[in-house]
Amino acid sequence: MARAIQVCTSTDCMSKGAKHVWKDLEDICSGTGCEVNGATCLNHCGKGPNVEIRMKGKEPKVIEKVDTFKAMEKILKSEVGVEMKKPERQLAEIKYELRRGKSAPDRMSKMQKAFQILGGEEKAGSTDARLASQLFVLRAKELLDSSATKALEDAQRATELWPKASEAFLVLGLAFEKLGKWNEALEAAEKAVELGDMKEGSGLVRRMRPKATDIGAEVKKEEGEAKKKEAAAAKKAEEEAKKKAEEAEEEEKKKSELAKKKREAAATKKAEEAKRKAEEEERRKAEEEAAEAKRLEEEAKAREEAEARARAEEEEAERERAARRAELEAKRLAAIQAARERVLEEEAAKKRAAEEAQQLARQKAAEARRLAYEASLQGRLRTCCGLPAIHTDDAE
Repeated sequence: MARAIQVCTSTDCMSKGAKHVWKDLEDICSGTGCEVNGATCLNHCGKGPNVEIRMKGKEPKVIEKVDTFKAMEKILKSEVGVEMKKPERQLAEIKYELRRGKSAPDRMSKMQKAFQILGGEEKAGSTDARLASQLFVLRAKELLDSSATKALEDAQRATELWPKASEAFLVLGLAFEKLGKWNEALEAAEKAVELGDMKEGSGLVRRMRPKATDIGAEVKKEEGEAKKKEAAAAKKAEEEAKKKAEEAEEEEKKKSELAKKKREAAATKKAEEAKRKAEEEERRKAEEEAAEAKRLEEEAKAREEAEARARAEEEEAERERAARRAELEAKRLAAIQAARERVLEEEAAKKRAAEEAQQLARQKAAEARRLAYEASLQGRLRTCCGLPAIHTDDAE
């Protein structure tokens, strides 16, 4: 035993809720490898509920006043290394409150809330079979006095979900006991003892064994009568089976003929269907070929139209280019002509200027000759008359 929790079962601790603490710890530690058992008085009376922690290689440790869920959770985590995940913790806390609930409606309400955490009663088993089994056990115990039939249903569901749960078989036995089914109750109780419920399971076994023995003879008599009835029923069933076999053979013959007719009709229908499909296929192919021919024709026509448009556009572009070239040539020739005319005008202007310069020079020369002649004439006159000569500057 590597790790275990011993719950004190003294009168004092039990009066303070040790029984509930035991079941709470047992539910949480199920499948974790940590055992939970009852123990005789731990000699800490007046401070309960008390538990003792036993770890391999360590001295036993008694923890007092485990009277809250948080105290129990702390022991599990710090002392034996059992830590609950969120859904499991929520359910454990609800079950803690449920076991200590004051009224039946309050307890049933808490059970419903617990089932909702697992997705509802229908999905609870697939969500977590162990936790769902524990909830069905709690509800079965709650229903034992008010509805043993419903309690039986919940207990059976619990054993199906978690066949290793001793408490589930114990409650199943109690439900059978309430319904007066002693043999079934004894079988369930023995299974609970086999799974480890030595105290309550053994008590139920002791209660059920005498009752199951008392009804043994009556059961055998009933079984004998049942066998006779079964034999008579078997003979009757055999005769009916023979009759039914003959009727079935006749029916089979009719069915065979009908099946033959159906096969022939089906073959005819299949042939007609095949013919219809062949005709539809030929028609489809003809339509596809016609459509393809039309498409090719339209494509050829479209290509011709496109080529014609391209040629027309090219010719138009060529005409525009030719007109542009002609326009540019005309402008070039006009520019040459204008330049030539400017050159001619400039040459004519230069010629006129030269002629005017020559004319002016001739006029100046003539004027100079005239003045020289006049001066010469005046000199001769003065000489002839004996007058003093007049210089040009004085004359001026």
